[in-house]
Amino acid sequence: MTTPTIIAVEGLDASGKTTQAALLADALTGSGSRVGTLSFPRYSTFFGSRIGALLSGAEDATADTLDPRSMALWFAMDRWDAVTNGLPDCDILLINRWTLSNAVYQGARAGDAAEADAVFDWVLQLEMERLGLPIPALTVLLDISVETSMARAIDRAESVGNTPDVYESHEALLRASRRLYRRAAERGHGVIVEVEGRSVDAVHTDVLMLVRGSLADHRSPR
Repeated sequence: MTTPTIIAVEGLDASGKTTQAALLADALTGSGSRVGTLSFPRYSTFFGSRIGALLSGAEDATADTLDPRSMALWFAMDRWDAVTNGLPDCDILLINRWTLSNAVYQGARAGDAAEADAVFDWVLQLEMERLGLPIPALTVLLDISVETSMARAIDRAESVGNTPDVYESHEALLRASRRLYRRAAERGHGVIVEVEGRSVDAVHTDVLMLVRGSLADHRSPR
């Protein structure tokens, strides 16, 4: 089985990743592609369940107190486990959060700009080089304001009787993460799609155009 073409959808919490990935899956399936989906963390798995516990804030060690590199290992191992056990058999695999999320969020927790860059690069080296995880053909970065992210996260959690996790409710972390996502785009790690103040359909149109362009480039002979 060949490795599918991977499209990653990234962004702050509640930026619309799940919605846009679902719309994208429908559009690509309608065009005749075999489409698979994955979303991280995978809370029902060995590594994902531990991530969920750390994000809950219910224990002495939490996802916002554990040092960034140690926390990054949990997220990385969840992805490594998924790849090791076999990715879905499909042409195109849409992934809600991949390596860039880990690099951004843990880099944002690292302190000053120099240390943030060091952690960011360390996570990319860990996942892409040491663990050999596949590199996406395209990473779409959905950009919203921190205020919108937090408000949506609260609404989403309350709708199921929960509270936002320790990252979703951490304003300073979200602000630093948004800056790092934008910097990542400047460094060629993804393409930003503005979400703030736009309809779901308008965002989908932009995302689909980017993905179709990337797939065309990926399939064209070199």
